[in-house]
Amino acid sequence: MNDIDRDNPGLPHLPPTYPVGFLVLATVLEFVVPIRFLAPPALFSLQTLVGGMLLVAGLTLDIWAFRLFKAAGTNPEPFKPTTTIVAHGPYRFTRNPMYVGFLLSFTGIGLLFALEWTLIALPVLWFVLDRVVVRREEAYLTGKFGTDYETFLTKTRRWL
Repeated sequence: MNDIDRDNPGLPHLPPTYPVGFLVLATVLEFVVPIRFLAPPALFSLQTLVGGMLLVAGLTLDIWAFRLFKAAGTNPEPFKPTTTIVAHGPYRFTRNPMYVGFLLSFTGIGLLFALEWTLIALPVLWFVLDRVVVRREEAYLTGKFGTDYETFLTKTRRWL
């Protein structure tokens, strides 16, 4: 194994696999153990409007954060080395805008399609992202960038 192979947070899976996996699980549970507390999907309803807005906001946040990484010349893919700390745009408000975007999109899809299990799974998904992904990334970035990253940690919240 060379240095480039070790220059990453060592995540067990790519981060998008978590919300996708949870979405598949929630969809299966909808059929196996249906729970009904959301209104059925309707073209014009408050639930659909909020779901659509959350989905668009989440995707926008993900794309914005991804593009900022590319513009800064660093890798948005967590299995590649990080070359710089991005601290502008949404990174002024959260250290993890892509993961916030995942959570917003996940919630939006749940509301749009009345998938109750997504709302039940949401805190578990957040917990898994926080413990399995974010903590490893923060340890990696602290080791790589030292006091520069520690300063960023004190100025920007992990989530919101």
